[in-house]
Amino acid sequence: KVLMEEFIVIGGGPVGLLAALLLAKERFAKVTVYEREDRILDNVYESYPIVLNRRAAKAMDRVNPAMFQMIKARGMVVDGSKIFQGTRQVASLLSCNSVGTTRSLVNSVLLDEALTSYADTGSGDRGLVTVVWRHTLKSVEQSSRGVITHLVFTVTGATTTDPSQEVTVDTNGRRIIAADGVWSRMRQCLLTLPPPLPPPEGQVGAVVPLKETVTQWGVKFRLLFSKPGASTHGLDPAYHYVMGDLYICIAQGDVWVVTIGIQPHLKEEAAILESSEATEENKAFVREYVQTQAPLAFPLLDDEDLNAYFGRKTFRGAIVRVSRLNHGESVVLLGDAAHSLIPLTGEGFASGAEDCELLLDALNAVGLEGQPFAAYNKNRLPDVHAINSLAVYFNYAYFLAPAPEKAARIAAGILVVALKNCGIYKTTYQDYTSGRLSDPPQPYRSIMSLWKWQEWTLLPLTRLIFWPIVTLYIIITLPFWGLNWLTNGRREKGLGRRVLGSSLKGEPSHPAASKAKFA
Repeated sequence: KVLMEEFIVIGGGPVGLLAALLLAKERFAKVTVYEREDRILDNVYESYPIVLNRRAAKAMDRVNPAMFQMIKARGMVVDGSKIFQGTRQVASLLSCNSVGTTRSLVNSVLLDEALTSYADTGSGDRGLVTVVWRHTLKSVEQSSRGVITHLVFTVTGATTTDPSQEVTVDTNGRRIIAADGVWSRMRQCLLTLPPPLPPPEGQVGAVVPLKETVTQWGVKFRLLFSKPGASTHGLDPAYHYVMGDLYICIAQGDVWVVTIGIQPHLKEEAAILESSEATEENKAFVREYVQTQAPLAFPLLDDEDLNAYFGRKTFRGAIVRVSRLNHGESVVLLGDAAHSLIPLTGEGFASGAEDCELLLDALNAVGLEGQPFAAYNKNRLPDVHAINSLAVYFNYAYFLAPAPEKAARIAAGILVVALKNCGIYKTTYQDYTSGRLSDPPQPYRSIMSLWKWQEWTLLPLTRLIFWPIVTLYIIITLPFWGLNWLTNGRREKGLGRRVLGSSLKGEPSHPAASKAKFA
């Protein structure tokens, strides 16, 4: 009998389960996963679309290559993206090594692997993964040396009428992996605690205070699903489509999803798009909204699909940056708990999956007797800060920036692509994230260095051009906007502006669409 290493994982999402599986397989570990929900369901209509690139697949293959193949069989290989304005295609982008799927399917496949391959059968010949449901972390207790000794959970009842209760779990020296998402309770607890004692002289790193920077997304997302087998009317399932402010793709199997980006400037329209009331007036507005922006996708949807839309939640999020990823050798933050991004980067789950793999590498290199969490933090922090810079840039450029700055940043992106097409630039960062150079995956710090050098070199030029032009455009057209507001009302003004595509305040929610629309 081998003495098993023991770990606690907070959060049973894809990153938490993947971390547990990797530890069970390669470290022969006993892992207990605490999850706030009472189950994980593979329900396409209660999930959202994600893309698994080679970075994500590589980490999953390390557990069992059959998992990614199962997701691939039920998902859709992504050949690229097509950008439309109305019914006219204006641009296309190729993709390699990527599979479109849903978060719920990925989570379900990982859970099945844990329950079938790493359940406690009493044989003692494998690592173990145990999932404990309905446990929400409330607080933690720390010793004088900065070691987390106890976890306090709120346990919800099995039914809605059962009372909740508090349960205290003694960590017994077990290492803790926090993968509890963008609003991580563990991260919030650690922010209130004094830092752990510094490591002995000659060991890895110094202890810096834990700080966080949380930037709210400048957009919200709500999903409109088709029925299985809905007619595509010329849409290729192997492609993702950007049409105005909408993003259309196969979610899973033969179910299409229309992702609606709801931006602050929509105002009255946003209130309808976020409404929970499926009135005839609200359905008519959403129907017209989709038909105006994505006429090719509109035939996918019927009245029942619109009714279901108003019963779904709106997705909100934030970009998270922390000063360190570990709390001594007690806790390490992974995935969104450590570095939540924005969907436009396409690296959400992929970056979290790579976290799991690199943490395992640190454990294999130094073992528990060393400082694996500190070693992981030293190696990983520059990469997560690098991809964070891309998320912050996208969030500001496409949702929060004033119109002249938005135009300048979009133009800089267009110039990067144009220079690549002319042969001046041999590669762009997209080649390394989802393109032809994405296998094997390269560190984010090197990829983002390329992006910063290319885009930020051109940005002063585009600012010099577009700040005067767009400012003058706004000054000239402002009286017409005011007249339109007085005669037709603000709601009609907003919709008309999007229909005409005449205002940079109504830029689409996707970077590629923004660049195409601007061009």
